[in-house]
Amino acid sequence: MASVLVTGANGLVGANLVRELIKDGQHVRALVRPSSDTRSLEGLDIEYAYGDVLQADTLNEACAGCEMVYHTAAVFTYWGDQAKLEHLAVEGTRNIIDAAHHAGIHRLVMTSSSVVFGSSSRPLVRNEQNQLDDQESAQYILTKDAQERSAFDYADRLGIELVAVCPTVSVGPHGYRLGPSNGAIVSYINDQARTTFPGGCNIVSVRDVARGHIIAGNQGAAGERYCLGSENLEWREIHNIIAELSGLPKPYWQANHTVSYLAASAYELGARLKRKEPLTTRTQARMVGRYYWYEHNKIAALGYQPRPARTALAEAIAWLSGSEHISRQLRTSLRLSREVWEARRSMLAEEQMFGEVI
Repeated sequence: MASVLVTGANGLVGANLVRELIKDGQHVRALVRPSSDTRSLEGLDIEYAYGDVLQADTLNEACAGCEMVYHTAAVFTYWGDQAKLEHLAVEGTRNIIDAAHHAGIHRLVMTSSSVVFGSSSRPLVRNEQNQLDDQESAQYILTKDAQERSAFDYADRLGIELVAVCPTVSVGPHGYRLGPSNGAIVSYINDQARTTFPGGCNIVSVRDVARGHIIAGNQGAAGERYCLGSENLEWREIHNIIAELSGLPKPYWQANHTVSYLAASAYELGARLKRKEPLTTRTQARMVGRYYWYEHNKIAALGYQPRPARTALAEAIAWLSGSEHISRQLRTSLRLSREVWEARRSMLAEEQMFGEVI
């Protein structure tokens, strides 16, 4: 049986994609670095390939015998050496396209981001036709835009059918590295001041994002990009839902740009002292007040049907509340709703299909 290769298979998107592919009866080859934390893949019936997208000589063997590549390897962060992140995004993608071409693979699905469609100062909904504007200065956003442009151009030159999928804020299980998406939930749970802020985003279940990858891989048009999202909500609505699901107070007040920036500065200082990634950064604070709202009509026409944002948040809280991302002391203060417990039971039953326990 031919395999499908998933790069970055141990990441939040990758680990959920691997599970969806297994459900479909696919033989999955998971590309991870030898030093990677692979807890998100434990117990799964998969084949490991050890390599690094920045080390081109490790990729040819990983691609050999595969019929398709899902390139999810990336780092979603607004922290750290952004030049290195752009090198990973651009050069890593060129390397995997090269390896796919060498192996005779004609189709590749690349995980991009909805941020490449830009954002708005007002509650406006954007789609795949929109581009970045002058307001977008966050290095992560510019990096994803550069990755897309380079990848489409290079794949076209080599005759590779490249499809880009662009997830919105993806929340859910199996994220052992706490990125900004699940981090937004943990940040509110940790926040004793119960703060919200202006603006909004589109929330989607990472499990639906994984299914969207497969739909795009099977039916998406080469050279096209597809937004994978669900519901557009203001941040106050999102924080209200997190509070209801976690048994915590709803937001007491709304921070402005100045307060958000000062708070983020404090988080960054603490992170440097602890040598860990902060829950929020000054870059994110500068994004406060903007609307990252998108529609997913293009992929919906191919059969994509995401669950509601509230369900996605319930699943994420069900997983996060038992993870290392929430301290034991804080966990005892949570009064999880019936929706969260039901989500946990459902995910547990599903995981038992794979022979593991979450």
